[in-house]
Amino acid sequence: MAVSRRAAVTGLVALGLGLPAIRSLALPTSRPWLPRPVELASGEILAASRARLPFTAPESRGYGYNQTSPGPLIRVRRGEEFRIRIANHLNEETTFHWHGLICPTEADGQPQNPVLPGESAEVAFPILQRAGLSWYHPHPHGATAKQAWHGLGGFFVIEDEEEKALGLPSGEDEWFLFLRDIQLDALGRIFFPDDAGGSEGTLPLINGVVNPRAHAANRQLRLRILNGANARVFRLSADAPLTLIGNDGGLLETPVPVDQIQMGPAERIDVILDLRKIAPGTVVGLRDDSFAAPLLEITVREGAPDHWQLPKRLSTITPLVHHGSEPDRVFTFQGDSTINDKPFEPTRIDFAIPFGKVERWRFQSAQGAPHPIHIHGAHFQVIQRSGRGRNQVEPWERGWKDTVLKWAPEQVDILVRFDTYEGRYLLHCHKLEHEDGGMMLNFVVGKDPEAALEKARIEALYGPICTTRQG
Repeated sequence: MAVSRRAAVTGLVALGLGLPAIRSLALPTSRPWLPRPVELASGEILAASRARLPFTAPESRGYGYNQTSPGPLIRVRRGEEFRIRIANHLNEETTFHWHGLICPTEADGQPQNPVLPGESAEVAFPILQRAGLSWYHPHPHGATAKQAWHGLGGFFVIEDEEEKALGLPSGEDEWFLFLRDIQLDALGRIFFPDDAGGSEGTLPLINGVVNPRAHAANRQLRLRILNGANARVFRLSADAPLTLIGNDGGLLETPVPVDQIQMGPAERIDVILDLRKIAPGTVVGLRDDSFAAPLLEITVREGAPDHWQLPKRLSTITPLVHHGSEPDRVFTFQGDSTINDKPFEPTRIDFAIPFGKVERWRFQSAQGAPHPIHIHGAHFQVIQRSGRGRNQVEPWERGWKDTVLKWAPEQVDILVRFDTYEGRYLLHCHKLEHEDGGMMLNFVVGKDPEAALEKARIEALYGPICTTRQG
């Protein structure tokens, strides 16, 4: 019988062999400077590799893309073709999933399409969606949590003319912040708890460093924030006014002042931090409820006058329309490893969706940890939440989303339409240990749903169907 990694660790402890104690590090007397992500050069290969992470002991190495964590920032424009060569320089298989990108099945980086050690491949697809912050990360079944914990992840930014016309803060006034957390052992090496309920760390990281600091002019900053953690829900606030302007799927219709924002794993937010009335020399903190010290300290300095005004209207979002109040599909997330009583099977296709049809989906669970629920292949609109006291759609959940955070025993309803590609896609919990444990399923999109389902089930078992044209 196969023994899981988690069971093996438990056995070592029971034998008295144990693992090094987790180190509770005091903050350094001087915070490290906040790194800015380096942009991927045109034609450059994106490689999953080992990487030296600056907060660890010198001999400890994590993972990264092109030997950095987070990996290079990828910037593209709507209407362009995205084309890149990917490579696996690790000694284990991985995938390259373009989270939030609407792309064909074969380019989606799903578990069924691994990149083996030493292999490379070319990925190409058109950018057909509006401007917004997406990201890329690994998606190998059973190993996603470990690879992400050790540092695999990076930003993917789409730009378009609508966003450009707003004149939003850019250049030095546009910051990308990759949030996650980590644990180290007594020797300062990365320790992965592999907790089936979701691994959380004792140290917060932004752009790969612990509790960084930065300087900023007393102007308006655009903060584009990603929760790249395995399991942690961040509750963000700041010592200066925050205005929400966007989320997973790009700009909202109107700006919304906020005091605190709750972000589940894989969610993104786009906010304006207003430093115009902050006196030079003041230290402004970006904070989270779970940590006593600020995640980031920004020392304000005198800058050029900032006369830009945030528009009252940012974008137009056409609401999806569904007739009826009852859901077309209900998904019950149970324990740490099942959806509708079934754990993930790579070769099982659970259902088919008609191409172009608006469906109402309901996510529910009776108990358990929060579930950040992610859908591949389309964006959706959150229309209703009930239970656990909130009973409302939060400001950062309006507009277009690809991930929504559901607490237990909340019930969340969304409207979704798959109208770009036919093919096989995934629904799963983005608490990565839940995903690895089986809280994931396959579905297929097709103009002829029944035929698409039959074809997908055959291909899942026997490989792609080849057809020969006569004549």
